[in-house]
Amino acid sequence: MEQQKEVTLSYLAEKLGGTLVGEDLTVKTISSIEEPVDSSVVVLTNRKYLNLLKDERIKAVVVYDTIKEKIEKPHIIVKEDKLILVKLLNIFYPEKSFTPYISSNASINVSAKVGVDCFIGDFVSIGEHSEIGDNSYISSGVKIGNYVRIGKNVKIYPNVVIYDGSVIGDNVIIHAGAIIGADGFGYVNLPNGHVKIRQVGNVIIEDDVEIGANTCIDRAALGSTIIGNGTKIDNLVQIGHNTKIGKNCIIVSQVGIAGSCKIGDYVILAGQVGIADHVKIADGTIIMAQAGVMSDIEEKGVYLGSPVMDARLFMKNSAVFKELYEMKKTLSKIVEGK
Repeated sequence: MEQQKEVTLSYLAEKLGGTLVGEDLTVKTISSIEEPVDSSVVVLTNRKYLNLLKDERIKAVVVYDTIKEKIEKPHIIVKEDKLILVKLLNIFYPEKSFTPYISSNASINVSAKVGVDCFIGDFVSIGEHSEIGDNSYISSGVKIGNYVRIGKNVKIYPNVVIYDGSVIGDNVIIHAGAIIGADGFGYVNLPNGHVKIRQVGNVIIEDDVEIGANTCIDRAALGSTIIGNGTKIDNLVQIGHNTKIGKNCIIVSQVGIAGSCKIGDYVILAGQVGIADHVKIADGTIIMAQAGVMSDIEEKGVYLGSPVMDARLFMKNSAVFKELYEMKKTLSKIVEGK
């Protein structure tokens, strides 16, 4: 990624609202405290990493004011801030702006509308009556169907496919290879085979959503599959038809959500969680990795296991499970009178 030129520690201190202690050096980049690179600044948020500051490649440190130990190298003292790394990354790796452009290799239907200051890359296809909002970036190989509406400041990476009728809000990011609006997996099962149920609904992606690479969100049979404002979806996630996901959810890779589920606001689904069809999950629920959800979760909490249960109960059961074999042997001896 493109990086800004070297910066002084006084500049960083000003931008971070911190206090510089020591020499006003120039640093080239930010790096991990565990994997430093030459002439870098690192962030120290935990005392256990103090000994790593001896590495000569580390020229300066950004440190929370809660850490009182003496630091020999030039350092910037800041208040504890979850966004400190985000701020530093934005300084050293500012987001690259694009020059508005429409490739001569793009195929844009005459009835489609492209807003101002957009980038339309090579071999992009935009179907009938579709609309692209202002300041949007559509990378090479993206296929946009008919009657699609895409909002402002949207970034779509290569080879994304957006099927007919899909609606994408403002400030949405869709990573490479994602599929929005493919048919839901719906069939009538008969003795002589399976009859496809036509999927005539659509997908609605609300504002400020990010969708990871190779994620698939299926269109509704009727109505809409909906992804709520601010929700972030990792790579390789499958979301079934007619599912409604609330706002500001976190959905980690390889989660599978069957059709017609209702996921509340601020829900976290960890990696490889599986959710059966027509399940409802309460706001603020956390479901830990590889859990299997077969029925509604009505109370906010932390859940684990398959079938899912309260995470604390699952851990207690797991501790007992390790002893089951020895318990069986003991019980057998008691039953046999030995």
